[in-house]
Amino acid sequence: TTAAVPTPSPLPTPTPTVPTTPVMVSETVTPAAAPSLITNAYVKPSNALDNLIKVVAFTKWEEKGRPEVSETEREAMLSEASESIIAELECGAKLQAIMKRFGIEEGVSSPAPSEATPAPPVMQNDAVVATAPTPTRPQQEEQERGNGKLREICESRSNGATIKWGKYYAGQTGTDLVRDMYVETREKNNMLQLHVVVEADFDVNLHWGVTSRTDGTWRQPPPGWTTVPPRSWGSTGNSWETEFENCGNKLKAVTLEVPCGDDDGIIFVIRTVADEWVKNGDGDFYAHRDTDQLAPSPLYEHQQNREKRRNKKEHRDHDRKDRKRKDDSFAANQPVIPPTINAKSIESVQLISRKEWNVDDIVLNTGAFGKQGNAIAQNSIDQICNAEEGCTRSLMHRYNAAADLLSTCHDEGEAGLLAMFVWFRFMALRQLVWNNDYNIKPREISAAQAKCTEALTRYHRNESIYRDVVRLIMMTIGRGGTGDVGQRIRDEILAVQQANNCKGGMMEEWHQKLHNNTSPDDVPICEALLQFIASDCDINVYWAHLHANNIDAKRMSEYDRKICSEPKFSRDQYEGLTRDLTEYLRTLKAVHSGADLDSAAEAVLGYHQDACKGKEINIPPVADVATPRLEELLTCARVLREHNGDALNVLEAILEARRELWQWTKPDGRDNDRLKDVIYLDLALEAAVRQVMEAQIAEMSKRAPLDVLKITGMVLENLCLSTGENQEFVYCLKDWQNVIRSAQSGSNDWGLQAKAVCDRIGNALGEISERYINVLQPTAMNMGPKLNVDEHVLQLFSEEIVRGTPAAPLSQMLRVLDPMIRGVAQMGRWQVISPVQVKGQVVYVDVLSTVQNTKYSVPTIIIAKRVSGEEDIPVGCVGVVTPDMPDILSHVSVRARNEKVFFATVFDFNVLEEMKQMDGKCVSLHPNAQGDEIDVKSIKLADVQPTGGAGASEVKTLGESGISIKQKQWPGKFALDSSQFNDQVVGGKSKNLELLRGRTPNWIQLPASVALPFGTFNATLNDPINTQVKTKLESQIVSLKQFDDSKDGDGFRALIDDIKSTISLLKPPKTLQSELKSCFNKESLAWPGDLETSEEGQEAWKTICAVWASKYNERAVLSCKKSRFEPRRFEHGGVVSTSRECEICIRVTHGTSTNERPD
Repeated sequence: TTAAVPTPSPLPTPTPTVPTTPVMVSETVTPAAAPSLITNAYVKPSNALDNLIKVVAFTKWEEKGRPEVSETEREAMLSEASESIIAELECGAKLQAIMKRFGIEEGVSSPAPSEATPAPPVMQNDAVVATAPTPTRPQQEEQERGNGKLREICESRSNGATIKWGKYYAGQTGTDLVRDMYVETREKNNMLQLHVVVEADFDVNLHWGVTSRTDGTWRQPPPGWTTVPPRSWGSTGNSWETEFENCGNKLKAVTLEVPCGDDDGIIFVIRTVADEWVKNGDGDFYAHRDTDQLAPSPLYEHQQNREKRRNKKEHRDHDRKDRKRKDDSFAANQPVIPPTINAKSIESVQLISRKEWNVDDIVLNTGAFGKQGNAIAQNSIDQICNAEEGCTRSLMHRYNAAADLLSTCHDEGEAGLLAMFVWFRFMALRQLVWNNDYNIKPREISAAQAKCTEALTRYHRNESIYRDVVRLIMMTIGRGGTGDVGQRIRDEILAVQQANNCKGGMMEEWHQKLHNNTSPDDVPICEALLQFIASDCDINVYWAHLHANNIDAKRMSEYDRKICSEPKFSRDQYEGLTRDLTEYLRTLKAVHSGADLDSAAEAVLGYHQDACKGKEINIPPVADVATPRLEELLTCARVLREHNGDALNVLEAILEARRELWQWTKPDGRDNDRLKDVIYLDLALEAAVRQVMEAQIAEMSKRAPLDVLKITGMVLENLCLSTGENQEFVYCLKDWQNVIRSAQSGSNDWGLQAKAVCDRIGNALGEISERYINVLQPTAMNMGPKLNVDEHVLQLFSEEIVRGTPAAPLSQMLRVLDPMIRGVAQMGRWQVISPVQVKGQVVYVDVLSTVQNTKYSVPTIIIAKRVSGEEDIPVGCVGVVTPDMPDILSHVSVRARNEKVFFATVFDFNVLEEMKQMDGKCVSLHPNAQGDEIDVKSIKLADVQPTGGAGASEVKTLGESGISIKQKQWPGKFALDSSQFNDQVVGGKSKNLELLRGRTPNWIQLPASVALPFGTFNATLNDPINTQVKTKLESQIVSLKQFDDSKDGDGFRALIDDIKSTISLLKPPKTLQSELKSCFNKESLAWPGDLETSEEGQEAWKTICAVWASKYNERAVLSCKKSRFEPRRFEHGGVVSTSRECEICIRVTHGTSTNERPD
C-alpha cells in the first residue's frame, strides 16, 4: 500500500493508544505465503481486492474516530466494505477506478513476493510457463490434493460421461478476481460435455459459443444444449453467458452439454463481476473432444484478425452498456432465458420413476366446497359492491380493497369467502373495469396482490374447512412479484425497444400502456407477439392468440393508453425480439400469472435476472422445498409438456411433484416464509394436468387400455390432492390401483371391476357438479346485476367454473374409458330400461326437465344430455335416449315402463354424437333381445304414426286406466301414537313399522314414532286461525288448474313455488300442539318446544308444512295433470320418528299387482 493509505491487518493488533483492545491498524509486513486450492502455484492471500476491502473498512473505522471494536464488530465492518465494493462493481464500476479513488496505485496493491514465496506462473498462448521454482514435496502433495478435488467436482457433474482430456491453467489470469482454472472435456451420447472450474472470490460468468477447429468464428450453439447451473442468457452477437455455481472453498464450476459435430468445439472466455475478461493469452479458450487447440488453416490468420476485431467491438459494446447503465438505461442488460427448459429436447430428459406412496396419506376430512350449504353472505356482497366504484380506478385499488375486505368475508364463513371469489372471478372474466384513467406503478399492483395472497395462504394452511374456496380465489389472482419484480414490467419494456430498434407503432403504444397500468392482458399480448414473430409475421396468428384469450381490437382500443396499431417487424429483428420478449414474458408472468407452471416453478426453484436500472432480481430457492428431486420432476414436466410429450410421462412427473409438495400443501402441513410460492406451484401443477388432458384427450381412444387406465388413475389422484372431504375419491383411487394391477396381469376380469369403480366415480363427480352449481349460482346472481355483469356470463357462471376444476378431465376420461371397459367386459353399448320398438322425430335437449311440460304433436324421440330421474315423460314423447344413467327404479324409469315409452342409456360417445346429428330427422329404434344393442335406422316422416299410439302421447284419466282412489277420512285427531296406527289413518311406512313390533329379535330396535294422520292438513287449513291462508291458497289452486304449463314452463314453476310458500304460512292450531305433545310423551320422544315461539319448535313446524307442500312439487303436479286428477284431493300423512345413524341399509322390494303403484 501507499504510505498515505495504510492497509488494515487481517488480524486485530493492539495500538499504542489503546494497548488492551483489538483494533484495525496499518500493516506493512508481508504475510506468509498460502497455497492455492487447486494448482501448483503459490499465491499471496492478500491480492488487490483483499487490500481494497481492508482499506475501505479502515477508512470507515477512521471516520468513526477509531473506536474500540471487538472481533465480531471488526468482521462486520470488513463484510460491509466488501458488500459496498461488490455493489459498485455490479453497477458497472471498474476495480481500478475504485482503487484509485482510495489512493491505491495499480501495480503496487500487493507487496513484492519474498524469496520464499514463488511467483505464480503466467499463461502465454494457452501454455503454462512456470516462473516459480520447483515446489517442495509438501507443496506437491498439496497440489495433488487440490487437483484431486477438481477431478471429483467434474466427475460428480458428468452424469457418467467419458472423460476425453483435462488441463490446468495456473497463475495469472489477467485479473485479481480470478486466480486459477481447470478445464475438462467429456463425451456422452454424441454430446460434448465441458467442465470449467475456477478459484475466485466473487461471481463469474462463462461467455461462450460454438466454432469449428479450422474456423474460429463464434456461432450460436445448436438446439438441445443444456447447462449446469441452468441460468444462462443470450449475450451480444452469437454468444451466450452462463453463471458459475459455488462449490465451496472459493471454487466455482460450470458444465455445458452441447450437441457438437465432429469438427466443432466450444469457444469461451470468462467475464468477471467487474466486466473484466479472462482469456487465453491474446486469444480465446477452445475445447474440442480431442484437443484444446484450434487447427491452423489458410484463412486462419484472416479469421483470427477478424475475431480480434469482433472481440474489440464486443468489449466496446460492454463499455458502452456500462455507461448507459450509469445513465439509467436498460440497454446494458440482456435478458435471461433458462436453456434447461427452452432448449432441452424430449430425448435429453430422463423419465420419472414414481415412488410407492400411501394413498391414505392424502385423505382429507374437511374443506369440501359447498358442504356448508348455499347461504348467501349478503353483508359481504353489499360491502364488495359498495367498494367496487373506487376499485375501477386500477387493479391496485381492487386488490387493496380486497385485502381490506378479506377479514369481513372470512367472518361470514365460506359464504363470505365465496363472495370474494365471485368478485375476483368477474374481474378475471373482464366484466369489471380494470383501469379508469389512473396511472399506477406495476410494483404497486404486485405489492397489492401480495397483500391478498399472503392472507389467503394463511387460511389455506390453518383453516382446512375453507381450503377449496381459498384455492379457487388464489387461482384468480396473480402471485404478486416481490421486491423489484413488479417494477421491471415498467422498466424492461424500454430495454426491449432500445435493444431491437422498435420504438414506434404498436410497440410504443404497448409501452405506454405498460407504463400507465399493466394488467393480466399483457401476458397474452406478449405471447401473441412471440407467436407472430415465429410465424414470420403472420398477422392472423397474432389475432388468433389474442381472440383465444378474449382480447380483440375493440378491447385494445379501449385501454386508457390505446393499442390501435398492428405489430410490424423486419426479419433482422426476429432473433433479438424473440430472446428479449421471451424474457419479458417471464417478468409479466411473475406478477400476473399465479398458476403458470414455468413462473411458479421458477419462484420455488429460484432464478436470477440481470440488473435493470442497477437492480437485479435474485429469487433464492425455497428452503427445504427446492430439492434436486423436485427440480428434476419440474424440469421433466415442463419440457415434456412444452414439446407435447406423451401424456403418461408428463402426468407421472406432475403428480410426483404434487406428492413431493403435499407435506406443505396439506391442511396444517409444514410451514415456511415462502409457503405462498409453494401453494401457487401446486395450483399450477393441478392446472397443468387439465391442460395436458385437454390437449391429448382426442388421442386417448387410440391408446392401449392399460395406458388409459394408468392415465385415468393419475387424473383421479390429481382430483384427490385438490378436493376437500375426498374420502370417496380416495376409496375409488385404491380400487383403481387394483384394477391396474389386474389389467397388468393379463386377465380380462378387470373390466367389470373397472366399470363398477367408474360408476362410483361418476356418481361422486355428479355430486361435486351439483354442489358447485347450487352454491355458486345464487351468489353470482345476487352480486352480478349490482356490478352490471353481462347476463350471458351470469347464466353460465357456475358451469364454466366446474369445467375448470380437476373434476373435468376425470369426467372426460370416464367417457373415453367406457367403451373400452364395455368391450373387455362384453357389456354392450346400451342399457335398455324400457325395451319398446318406436318410431319418431329426433329432438335434442340438454336437460329433460326443460321439456317435460311440452306437448309434442308428432311422436318424438328425445336425446337428453341430462336426466336426473325425477322428470315426467312429456306428452307425445315415445322414446328417451340419454348418456346419463338414472336409477332403473327412478320416477322417470318407472313412468317410461308404465307408459310404454322407449328409454335407454347409450354409453358409446360416438353413437350419441351420431344421434345428436339426427336432430329433426325421423328414426326407428329396435332393441335386441338381450337389451344391450339398438338398431337405429333413418325413416321418412310419413312412416311416423301420429300421436295416439303407444307412449306418453296416450293420456288416460284414472277411470280410463282402471285405477280408483278412495278418499281417506280424517280420524278427528291431529296426532296418533304408534299403538293407533292402521291403514285407514296412516301410510305404508307408518303401518309397516307397527307391523314389525313384536316380530323382530330384541337386538333389532324399532324407532319410536308419532303420526300426523290423513286429513290433518285440511283440518289445519280449515281452522279459523288460518282463514287468510286458506283463501289465498284456494285462489292459487284455481290459477294452477287453468295454467297451460306447456306454453310457460317458468311461469308454471313460479306458481307452484308460490303455492308451497303459502302453505308454509300455516299456523299450528292449539289442539294440534297439545295432541302432538301428548303423543311425543307417550313415545318417549323429546318435545322440540312450542311450535310458534321456540327455535326448535319453529323448525319442526316448518318441516311439517314442507311435507304437506310436497304434493305441489313439479313432478307431482304434472303427474296429476296428466291423469286429470287434482293434487288437492291427495291426502298426506306424516310420521315423526327418531333419527339413527346406520352403517347398513337393506331395501326389500316386492312385486305389485297391475293396478298398484310401488310404494
